[in-house]
Amino acid sequence: MAHLCFQTAYPGDVFLSIPLLKRMREWDPENEIVLACRPGLGEIFLKYGIVDRVIDVNKKSRAGRSAAWRDLRGEVWDTIICPHESPRTAAWMARLRARGPKVGFHKWWNAVVFSKRVQKPVQYPDALRQLSLLAPVDRVVADLFADENFERFKSPVSRRSPFSLSDPEIPDWASMRIRPHEPEGRKIFLAPGSVWPTKRWTVEGYEELSRLLVARGFEVILVGSPDEHMICARIAAKIPEVKNLAGKTTLAELVDLLATGLALVCNDSGAMHAAALSGLPTVAIFGPTTLDLGFRPWNNRAVIVQRELKCRPCGRHGSNKCPLGTHECMTQISAEDVYLALTEM
Repeated sequence: MAHLCFQTAYPGDVFLSIPLLKRMREWDPENEIVLACRPGLGEIFLKYGIVDRVIDVNKKSRAGRSAAWRDLRGEVWDTIICPHESPRTAAWMARLRARGPKVGFHKWWNAVVFSKRVQKPVQYPDALRQLSLLAPVDRVVADLFADENFERFKSPVSRRSPFSLSDPEIPDWASMRIRPHEPEGRKIFLAPGSVWPTKRWTVEGYEELSRLLVARGFEVILVGSPDEHMICARIAAKIPEVKNLAGKTTLAELVDLLATGLALVCNDSGAMHAAALSGLPTVAIFGPTTLDLGFRPWNNRAVIVQRELKCRPCGRHGSNKCPLGTHECMTQISAEDVYLALTEM
């Protein structure tokens, strides 16, 4: 007997599934919770007991797809919860077997795939959107979303900078925290990378911020994925006191490493969500994306640095190039702006 959560999106999106997965555990503590996700993402969920089992789904590899398909088709699932919304994922879901409901977000084309479809509550942050998928099968979640006081959790629309996300406080039942925050020394982590180039604050900005922090006696540590190592190397080359750990940790190791810091400065990226797993204070620099899109740091101790520009947002996600060719949403943010937000937090 097992329930399946199928979430094969980017790391940040999978981290935002934690409130959903935690509630699945409370909803049915007797049976297994299984997470299907991209390779390398499941380790942290197993380590902290969020799920009982992980199925790696490598859609880029024929062998990886075949292995995942064998595991998924080898069971009859009690319930299938699917936050991932792509047509290809829907095709997978249509062929899986389940005793109970298959639940996904409502699309005009997916009625034949899911027996229960949820209208996506786009006005809320994504952690709550994903949690809403339990409403058709979990009365507690259905009642939460029906409560008129739930409106207080709507995504903020403010463009002020710096903008604190401390109010309203995220309650325990919706929290992404899975481990304690245990600072060691005077570590400040910087995560200058992002999958999308337009979501990256400038390398020059991170360089100058590093100088400001080093001059004030902080230990500055750069973190990121293997693909972000070169961006971090450019910064470390200019400031020898800075340590570059990008690409040198697994995702689970990164989460535990971040928990030892005083704060994180990052872009709207997976690192921002990784910090929320320990409640690490975070300064997040937002450029092409805005808070009302729903992908805010799901963290009580977070501050947003941004610029109020008419061109923002220029899309639901970032892009490879600024549509206007100016990238003002990032180039207009100075190291002093970010340092001020950090010290005020």
